[in-house]
Parts: sequence; structure tokens; C-alpha cells
Amino acid sequence: MEEEKIKIVYFGTPEFAMRPLEALIANENYEVLTVVTQEDKKVGRKQVLTPPPIKVLAQEHEIPVLQPPKLKGNREVEELLLKLQPDFIVVTAYGQILPPEILQIPKEYCVNIHGSLLPKYRGASPIEASIRKGEKETGITFMKMEEKMDAGPILHVQRAPIDPSDTGATLREKLSILAGTLLPAVLQDILDGTTTPIPQDEHKATYCHKISKQDGLIDLETMTAEEIHNTTRAYNPWPSCFLSLREKKLKLIETETDISSKESKNAKPGEIIEKEEGKIGIGTKKGVILPLKVQLEGKNPMSIQEFLRGNSELLTSLLTKAK
Repeated sequence: MEEEKIKIVYFGTPEFAMRPLEALIANENYEVLTVVTQEDKKVGRKQVLTPPPIKVLAQEHEIPVLQPPKLKGNREVEELLLKLQPDFIVVTAYGQILPPEILQIPKEYCVNIHGSLLPKYRGASPIEASIRKGEKETGITFMKMEEKMDAGPILHVQRAPIDPSDTGATLREKLSILAGTLLPAVLQDILDGTTTPIPQDEHKATYCHKISKQDGLIDLETMTAEEIHNTTRAYNPWPSCFLSLREKKLKLIETETDISSKESKNAKPGEIIEKEEGKIGIGTKKGVILPLKVQLEGKNPMSIQEFLRGNSELLTSLLTKAK
């Protein structure tokens, strides 16, 4: 007699949620009954109505998709999930808080996959926050969900290094792959009774906010070179870091720092320092930031050398040329 599969309802929306879903689809011990995701959204200048990545993946595998505008008080969704009788609800970057009625539905747990070492960096942007704060390590936390956001008992933690070259995009992909690799075994351990949920230490909890476009604005007076460099990495590709030049944005795509030279220690915020090989440094609150690759609003990305050939006056309109 064929062994009954473990039944899953999967909540997720962005690309980060794809690898765990792919792992469940590929594992013969699991059956994904339905996928719940956010509504299609208009994207880009032409405002093209675009489905979430998770919806596209689910449809490729002929998995039913639900896109409720809200969950709280949604009896239709609640009743449908009750009829499905899932063993687990798995949630990865879904984008809405699950109400108590849904948290109680699975036979086992609602399991959340979070991109940090909880209780550090609870909230909407843990991957970006880890890079922006200069962390050398992060990881994936599997958590039993409770009503309070990201506060449930920890089921499993896997640490992962943050490389100096990592951006928000590269680290997100690494952690997504890691989560997908671990998820089937984590769920099986719960079923086998070999997992002991460990309460989080509330005294160690930190929080990160939902990122907006304006978060990428660089303030040379209040930010150090290292902070700007880390934020540039964290917010690549979105929302990106930028300087304002005559009401145009100059996006910083790749940067380096100079925090030890005599020039860097004496540089004032906004001061431009000419470097070797056609590079420039820009003074900050502490240290000098060196743009390597930039993009002026309405233009293609280019090296700083290419940019300076035609836009040096634009740059100095805001920043003070060093004497």
C-alpha cells in the first residue's frame, strides 16, 4: 500500500519563496495542495499587470493558487483551507500576517521560514538589514508561527556567512537555496517527534522595517563611508542607493571605501577627492566612499570613469571640489 503523502499549503510571494516550494514539489513524500500568494501587481513604467513569482511556479506545476486581497476575516479562504486538512502550512515571505483562525488549521504546525538568525532582525527586511549593519554571518530560521510577528518558538537554525561581495540579491538567493535544501527534513523531524521548539529570547529581539524607495537616499553628513558601502550592497538591486544631483538621482551600484588614508581622515562630507586610475572619492561623515559603477537617472549603468567624462560639472554642482 502506498504511503500517504505529507500535505502542505504553501504561503509565499517573491522569488525568495521559490526554492523551498520547488523542494516540496520535487520531494515525493510531499504534496502541495494549494499555494496562497499576493495579488498580481502593476510593474514598471508601463504598469504591466504581473503575477508573483510563486504564482507562476505553482501554475507551471498545476497547483491551485489563491490570491485573497486580505486574510483577516476571510471566511471563504479559512473554510477552503479547513477542507484541505493540511499537515503543515509553510510560510515564506508571504507579505501578510496570518490570523489566529488560519494558524490553528494544520494538523501539525504553521512553519515560517525567516531569513535571519532570530530573534535578530524580525520583520520585513532581514536580509538587507544584515548586510546594511555590516554583519559577517546570517542564516535561516524555521519557526513555529504564533500571533506575534516572527516571535514563535524556533524549530531549526542554519547559519551562513555573508561574503564581503554579497548584495541583497546574491544573499537572498543563497538563503533561499539553503531553505529549500533544509525544509523537507525539518518538516519530517517535526513529524518524527525529534524537534523541540525553543522559545526565543525576547530581550535579544531586534526589528527591521519594510523598505521604501526613499530609504536609498544617501546623506553624506550623517552616514559613514562604511555605512554607505554596506547600504549600497544591501539595497542592490532594489531600492538602490542614490545621491541627489540637480533633482536627478545618481545611483551607486558598486562602491569601495577608504577609511585609513590621510585623505580619508581629513575629508569633509561632500568633498571630492581625485584618486588614481580616474577614480574619485567623496567625503562622508567618516571616511571616503569611492563610486565604481553608477547610473544617472534615465541613463544606462556605467563606470565612474565613463560618468565623469560627461558629467563632472553635474557632480560638483552638489559636492564641493577639494582644493
